[in-house]
Amino acid sequence: MAEREAKAVRAYTAANAASQRHGHYRQARDLFLSGERSISARTEAWEQSAQEWVVGWFKVMALADLQKDIPYAEFEAELQGLLREQSDGLLQLTNEAKAVKASADMALDLLGPANTEPVPPELSEYATVLQSLSQRENELRLALSQVGQIATSRLPRLETIANDSRLGVLARVRIALLERARYPLEQTLASVQALLTAEKVVDPILAKLTQAENDMNRYALNLQIFHVEESLTQARALCMSSQATLATLTSPASYVAAAKARATQLCTAIEGHATGLLSYGIPKADLVYEFINVEKASLGAICKIANPPVACEKLALLAALKLTDLQAMSDAKLRFVEYGWTEQFEAAQRN
Repeated sequence: MAEREAKAVRAYTAANAASQRHGHYRQARDLFLSGERSISARTEAWEQSAQEWVVGWFKVMALADLQKDIPYAEFEAELQGLLREQSDGLLQLTNEAKAVKASADMALDLLGPANTEPVPPELSEYATVLQSLSQRENELRLALSQVGQIATSRLPRLETIANDSRLGVLARVRIALLERARYPLEQTLASVQALLTAEKVVDPILAKLTQAENDMNRYALNLQIFHVEESLTQARALCMSSQATLATLTSPASYVAAAKARATQLCTAIEGHATGLLSYGIPKADLVYEFINVEKASLGAICKIANPPVACEKLALLAALKLTDLQAMSDAKLRFVEYGWTEQFEAAQRN
């Protein structure tokens, strides 16, 4: 009996381990292939966006050819707008590339290292199935490693295109001025050069500050107290470094002055969003409870499938927490709940 019992335990343990491997494989495969927010779909969308961003530089070049008979102030304003669009687009491409890479890394972590163990004797009759699973895991692992790095590997090339395109703008303006003499040559070239130099610094700063302000506004409205506290520290550091960098710029005067005013406005708004929530004096447990309580109303629609994904199962556990449960938790545990809910809610929406 003892020998039979030991054999049964070994068989159960081996089967349970194989089942877990299969579950992790399916989760990783879904992250890679399933839905519009899958790694493969996001990579394809990223490539399309990158192509559109490159086409955007052709619009900038066309403007630099000075085909339009417009005053210089109007030309400069249009050039500023196009350059800002390109700068914002590059930031979005960079952020999405890093997010896709992070998702691929998460899927690889789910898979774990390649399985090199032989099939346990207790599962020998399923050897073909288990060997096939190992093969599929290796194929998926390779695909995740390759596809997950496509976007990030191309970011340096996009940076080069942006830098070279700015040089091309100045060269094309010079050629157009020599051909058409639409504006004073030396004065215009100096103004465009100053704009390009300042814009390369200003637009990325304003884009990051705008994103930080949007994030803080969303966190405050959602009552995500731990997100607010941690993002506020990062935002303050960003504001300090941004304002120090902008202080070194002087030309073009009106452009730089407007940029400094906009940066101050965004930093003030960030502080206002955070202070608005932090000044309420509401216990953190209550805020976490209300944050979850609002979003859990949509779980039924998001998770309305025959076999709910793992994310929905985790969300169901968190949604079952009562206010008294949260009130008994430390700040560290409350933070875990808030961030865990956010992560799993986003994962459920991807599926």
